[in-house]
Amino acid sequence: MTDVLLTESEWRYRLISEVIADYIFVIKVEKDGNLKLDWVSENLVINTGRDLEEILTPVKWKTIIHPDDAGLLDDFIRQMLTTKEKGELECRSFHKEGNQRWIRIFARRSNGPDGKPARLIGAVREITDQKQTQQKLLRSEEKYRKLHSTMTDAFCSVNMNGEMQEFNESYRSLLGYSEEELLKLTYIDLTPEKWHEMEAGIVREEILPNGSSGVYEKEYIRKDGRIIPVEVRTFLIRDHEGTPAAMWAIVRDISERKSSEEKLRAALEEKETLLREAHHRVKNNLQTVMTLIGLRSPEIQDETSRGIIIQLQEQIRTISLIYQELFQAERLSRVAMQPYISQLLTHLLSTFHYLKDVKTDVDCGDTVLDAQSAMPCGLIVNELVTNALKYAFPRDFSQPAYISVSLRREGNACVLKVSDNGTGLPSSFDPDNPTSIGLSLVSLWAKGQMNGTLEIISLQGTTFVIRFNA
Repeated sequence: MTDVLLTESEWRYRLISEVIADYIFVIKVEKDGNLKLDWVSENLVINTGRDLEEILTPVKWKTIIHPDDAGLLDDFIRQMLTTKEKGELECRSFHKEGNQRWIRIFARRSNGPDGKPARLIGAVREITDQKQTQQKLLRSEEKYRKLHSTMTDAFCSVNMNGEMQEFNESYRSLLGYSEEELLKLTYIDLTPEKWHEMEAGIVREEILPNGSSGVYEKEYIRKDGRIIPVEVRTFLIRDHEGTPAAMWAIVRDISERKSSEEKLRAALEEKETLLREAHHRVKNNLQTVMTLIGLRSPEIQDETSRGIIIQLQEQIRTISLIYQELFQAERLSRVAMQPYISQLLTHLLSTFHYLKDVKTDVDCGDTVLDAQSAMPCGLIVNELVTNALKYAFPRDFSQPAYISVSLRREGNACVLKVSDNGTGLPSSFDPDNPTSIGLSLVSLWAKGQMNGTLEIISLQGTTFVIRFNA
């Protein structure tokens, strides 16, 4: 009966050993203390490439263990026979064909009736794939940690409630907190209140739908209370189910950049103040010249000479208006042409007060020119409108008098038009050889100073068209 039970037990043991991937072993401790491989499952051949006869003694067992790990196996067996009842060991082994494997040995000691070790029963599991995956993860983790610790930019990870999960030394140093202190805070605690709504909007409108934000600026509050300007870009991390789980942020301290920008802004404001003062003084000096000319003009008895003096006054006034516009402009090097030309025509009409029925129209839109182009434009308009007021509308002119000025951009060019509906130019007028000083100056300013073209159309009045690049 005992033999029958033993056979049944052995059959069950063999069945278990054949249906699992591990190979099972039984090592017997003989009376003299030597070890003998008493039984091993057939999976031994699959896992090691060796049969039972090739590894009967401990000396031969060690042929399947990597030389560098042989000492580990000796220590493990010694502990199992003395101090441990059960244990595990990971080590490297060799297949008979020579390729290296990783194995994990599970063993349990069984004592005899005398209480002394009688057997070691265990299993050997191949863990090569698991170990390689683990090593890859360790290498990846090592690279991540190295990157994490050596980044000059600060890095932090928070959960979806904003609670700190992880950060590098740069982040901790930036804010001046200890690790323990930071882990008790949220990124909202570290951000001034004025940024809360803006940053919540970025999370809601950019990070959650798109997976990341663009680079944006905000501020942090250091432990010592100092406010630090930073530049941030945030990325959304999802779990395996696709649910938002965390946010990673790359944070850059831009204190030096902001300081430089502030210094530059202050320097520009100082230069703008000086430039405004220069424009103001030039305008005042030109007005002084006009006043001096006006005071001396009654001394001139010759009407022709007096007319020339008045024309010079108007040209100086036109230049003076440029500096007045520059003084009042938001950008000191740019002139908004609509108010400038409107003011110029208003003054000319007041000068020719007896032509109170002349209607004017100025259409420059939002055209803005630099001073180098605005000044000759103003002089041309001054000259042409003055000529129209003088000569286009004689006392017997029966139609409503009309003068218009327009300035528009067409591609890379600007087109200035000055029109009137007056009597037009005489039939003998030669546009290439104008006889008047005024029209000669218009041609000089348009073609020479502005490097443009001048077209004159005399049909139901007169239209001057100047095209130039600005």
